[in-house]
Amino acid sequence: MKLNGWLILLPFLFCSPYLLHSQTYSNHFGTGNDVGVSVSVSSTQGNNNGSHSLSGTALIPDSIGAARFLAQASLGSTYEDIGYVTQVGINPWLDEQFGMPASSYLQTYQSIYNEAVAAISAVHADADGERSSNYLAFTFYEKALKEQDVLRHKVAFALSQILVISIQNSNLNDRGFGTSSYYDVLYQGAYGNFRDLLMNVTLHPAMGVYLSHMGNQKADPTAGTSPDENYAREIMQLFTIGLFEMNNDGTYKTDDSGERISTYDIEDIQELARVFTGLSGSAWDPQSLPALNGYPVIFYPNTQFYDYTLPMAMYEDYHDTDAKTMIDGSVLPAGQTGMQDINDAIDVLFNHPNTGPFIATRLIQQLVKSNPSPDYINRIATVFNNNGQGVRGDIQAVIEAILTDPEARDCEWIDNAQTGKMLQPIERLTNLYKAFDITSPSGKLWFNDTPIIFPQVEQSFLAAPSVFNFFTPFYAESNYVAPNDMVSPEFQILHSTSSINYINILEFGTKTAPFPNSTAVNPNNDVLTFNNADFPSLDLTDEIALYESAGTDALIERLNLIVCRGQLNAEVRTIIADAINQYSSTLGNFYTSTNAVQDALYFMMMSPSYIILK
Repeated sequence: MKLNGWLILLPFLFCSPYLLHSQTYSNHFGTGNDVGVSVSVSSTQGNNNGSHSLSGTALIPDSIGAARFLAQASLGSTYEDIGYVTQVGINPWLDEQFGMPASSYLQTYQSIYNEAVAAISAVHADADGERSSNYLAFTFYEKALKEQDVLRHKVAFALSQILVISIQNSNLNDRGFGTSSYYDVLYQGAYGNFRDLLMNVTLHPAMGVYLSHMGNQKADPTAGTSPDENYAREIMQLFTIGLFEMNNDGTYKTDDSGERISTYDIEDIQELARVFTGLSGSAWDPQSLPALNGYPVIFYPNTQFYDYTLPMAMYEDYHDTDAKTMIDGSVLPAGQTGMQDINDAIDVLFNHPNTGPFIATRLIQQLVKSNPSPDYINRIATVFNNNGQGVRGDIQAVIEAILTDPEARDCEWIDNAQTGKMLQPIERLTNLYKAFDITSPSGKLWFNDTPIIFPQVEQSFLAAPSVFNFFTPFYAESNYVAPNDMVSPEFQILHSTSSINYINILEFGTKTAPFPNSTAVNPNNDVLTFNNADFPSLDLTDEIALYESAGTDALIERLNLIVCRGQLNAEVRTIIADAINQYSSTLGNFYTSTNAVQDALYFMMMSPSYIILK
């Protein structure tokens, strides 16, 4: 039995119709099929009066349908969470989630920062005064693993990989207040309007530093300088309209020669770059440079001194006030204020016909599947264009449409060759932590993930290597995916090294501790370090009790639901069961019930049945 080689086969397993196995449902009404069902009855024989229809959208899924849904709508769910969805149904669950108020990443970061500095101060004379990105990761895991608004956290995580900033940028690495404030824009705006989100992202100093439009100045012919074009390019290419004109279903328009039609050219970038001139920090950051408290705010080129938690301000003297031509042919008149120009330019991008299908595709890829059909994209883009009440850009309506669409819910799609996506490394781990109620002796979940898992699996929270994210949405594995005109974005960071590293992380996480908790003060310097007395743990008591009372098959069936959404490959199931039974028979009392549960979980979570979400 060679389990540690499975992940290397993922590209083949993902795409080969001969190796993909999934459970079919012939005896359930509503097993994930919560759309496209209509039942008509009549209260009067021979008379159509009084006929009624049962809408599929209100159907309650069985446990497998609920597990599939929660895998798309959250960063992890428990056995009890799955049961709850089977009781209330998908739409009421969504209503509950949409009704939960947003908390604050910035406030949680501030609390963690204060606590960390107080602990360090008790050991060292000079406490860690840096706004460390470590605390940003602590904040993410504290909130995402503990709070009940699981859908909002999932959507914010998705948005963070579309509207990308990264702590890998040296100017953001020690700006934890600013980066947590930026994540608040995504988290608190997850159910808002995309236009508001786009404006808030544009004005946030973390984005201003990351894509260099903070401190952007109008052209100076004498000095031979021109406005920075970075943000102007990326807000079009990556945040709104993409590179080529699209139909509403995401397919590309072509010219008379059959070539794709570009959405913009270098002149468009240059014109838009002139719009984003004059923005800079709105206040000095008192924690960064206390000596500057009370000084007047100026358009200062060294951006490290500004408060990154406040939106950027417009400094008219540095803004280009000449007329500007936008990509739709409209002209921003000369003499407008800087904020008028920005508002008008954001309106042009927001209302561009590409923006609906572009954002619809990106969100579907993050939540449900890598290769949505044109019909799926069209349905979601249509909701983006109009939520049914005349509102464009309603993200809540878009998310609800994505998660309740036939292509997400109808189990007829499970075996379709274009169904599925690979769970990202962070998702694989948060699924484990949430599914089994992670806790720690201190109650803290301070996971400094970047130095621990980024070198291993090429992903950690808010640490993409570039504005193009950890992987491009256009990446296609070359042997099986690309020849079938599909994409497999997450496979860009899957290779022989990262797959084996994931298995090693998983083994430590299931058999030793989910991760080392950074709640101790390093005696040699003023930073936090691993606390061996504060290892987090998973609660496997229910699984251990089930194994002891009902045996291996019952244990695997429960884990199959929690981990693999009821889709554990039959061959893999047999391998896992045989391994556990053989270990138990060979090792006797040395092989405990805890060992059996940990092994079953470990084996299952390295299998394609878990890693490929269908």
